Amino acid sequence: MAAYSSVFKRVEKKYRIGAAERAAVEAAAGGPMAVDAYGRTRITSLYLDTPERSMIARSVEKPLYKEKLRLRAYGDAAGVALMGAFGAGPIVREPGGLPLSDGEVETRVASGLQVPGAAAALPVFFGIKKKFKGIVYKRRLALTLPAALAFVSGLPYEQACARWPLSDAALAAAALSPTTRQIARELEVAMDRWLPLVPSMGIACDRVAWAYRPEMFQEREGDELFDSELRITFDDCLEYLDCHRFRSPWRPIIESSESVMEIKSAGPYPPWLVEVLSAERIYPASFTKYGNAYQLVAAEPRARNHRRAMRSGA
Repeated sequence: MAAYSSVFKRVEKKYRIGAAERAAVEAAAGGPMAVDAYGRTRITSLYLDTPERSMIARSVEKPLYKEKLRLRAYGDAAGVALMGAFGAGPIVREPGGLPLSDGEVETRVASGLQVPGAAAALPVFFGIKKKFKGIVYKRRLALTLPAALAFVSGLPYEQACARWPLSDAALAAAALSPTTRQIARELEVAMDRWLPLVPSMGIACDRVAWAYRPEMFQEREGDELFDSELRITFDDCLEYLDCHRFRSPWRPIIESSESVMEIKSAGPYPPWLVEVLSAERIYPASFTKYGNAYQLVAAEPRARNHRRAMRSGA
């Protein structure tokens, strides 16, 4: 696997758009940009939170500072394995608690695999996403699924990596670099700040990401207004799984005809992007995947009570 980015600092704006708006943006992007090498990819994220979901409850109130803890897997098999392993039984990181034993970790991982061994060695990414005054800061690290399980449950990071190392030699070495160990310390502090911590919500989507074509870097070399890190992603088939009820089905977050477009930038938007957003009247939306799923889950009891009241009054 190629090297991955572990640290991000950028502005991220989301737009909830229909098929026509998406087609217009893709047409405008088709000159300077192209779909990245990963193409259309299934992404599964698992958010950790307190049993009362205090972290996301605070986040939806739009405070000056907010943070989220999530694990992420790329591809169908890895996503199923991630959700299966963390959903195979109770897992709580709590003060004075003991981490899962080796046997418990391996049993959980085995229960989540569609094909034995198929995804156990694939990396999952564990990170913290912080937002302060509109700027997004992300810190993440890669580790195997069993190492992630053990680390979240309370096993020290270095021990988890040594017991279940990544199969890629370069990634395995990077996992124990000073920079990655510092990220692990930050994750440990964040997890311990929100104890007790449990799996809260699964979020899955199909993503297509656009980035600048290689030749653009040569054409714009030395241009201070050129944002080489600009990325545009389109997420559709967006759905959630309430981890407090793991046996419940995945449910949609948006309509099947919609996409969530996210523009990730470190500088001003290029003129062609400004023009298409203006022409199509596409405006930023206050939208977070976990936040919207949380609000949908919170609304379910009210909806059930309403349906019961309607039936009893009929």
